[in-house]
Amino acid sequence: MKDIHFRAWHSPENKMYHRGYQKWLHVLLCEDDHGENDGRGRPVKRARYADCVLLESAGVLDKNHREVYEGDIVRVLYKEKTFVDVVDSVPDMFGSRKLHPLAPLLKRHGIPGSLENLDIEILGNEYENPDLLPR
Repeated sequence: MKDIHFRAWHSPENKMYHRGYQKWLHVLLCEDDHGENDGRGRPVKRARYADCVLLESAGVLDKNHREVYEGDIVRVLYKEKTFVDVVDSVPDMFGSRKLHPLAPLLKRHGIPGSLENLDIEILGNEYENPDLLPR
């Protein structure tokens, strides 16, 4: 079973936080702790849900061993085909249904979901790097 976690875009600051934890009345925003707290991050502030966009991890690492999240702009190479696109929402229960976590993105480009044949590289994300969005 995959570990479900989120990073968070905080709109008032125009800032991406390493982790966003959903609490009862707020989102706990955490900065990167560089592995000191098992990667859970260092809590720095509470934020309103309305001010945050929570982005789920796809449970996939790119070729540079960086974790892929919803909203990431990725370059995908499959055989001789290359494209740049934004990672959509991660399919619910993708592990139990044998779906690739990037299934919507791959399907849009006519690629069967097989991790062994994909070369994925994160270029940025749609919040911090809107200039990288495909036109």
